[in-house]
Amino acid sequence: MNKLLKILDGIVSFILIVLVGFLAVGVAITIVLRYFFGLSFSTLEEFLTMAFIFTTLFGSALAIRERQHISIAFLADRLAGDSRIRKTISVILVDASIIFVSAVMVYYSCRWIGQVGSFVSPNSHLPMAVYYIFVPITFALTIFYAIVDILSRFFSIEDSKSGYTTDDVLPEEEEK
Repeated sequence: MNKLLKILDGIVSFILIVLVGFLAVGVAITIVLRYFFGLSFSTLEEFLTMAFIFTTLFGSALAIRERQHISIAFLADRLAGDSRIRKTISVILVDASIIFVSAVMVYYSCRWIGQVGSFVSPNSHLPMAVYYIFVPITFALTIFYAIVDILSRFFSIEDSKSGYTTDDVLPEEEEK
């Protein structure tokens, strides 16, 4: 299980790195083209918009895996206080609500794709299903990571290799 999680975490992290890189380069290109040459490419802007949305969807799933999702930490701490058992119960309840909402999103987004996925984008000329398919995929990933979070309360599952452990301390400063 830990090996599968490391591979999946690496894939999701790589996707996010590529998307953020694409956003940075793409936005810089559109700014230069628009303000210096008076050119605008609607297809590139559509891809940038979708990349931003995908970054949010994949990032929220990975935030659950890395236990960096603000609502989980805030609710768990508020409900549990210092009690470990109450904290475990509150985390399970929060994860269960995330699983429920994500399952609803998977169901309805699949129905949505079936109804409007065949429409073609006016800019990129791609079927909209190409963009929309990431909604159920990322919510299924969210369900998986929420289940892993619940299971990690009872079984030995390695934590994700995440970025910073806190928002106010850089890794170099933690070692001092």
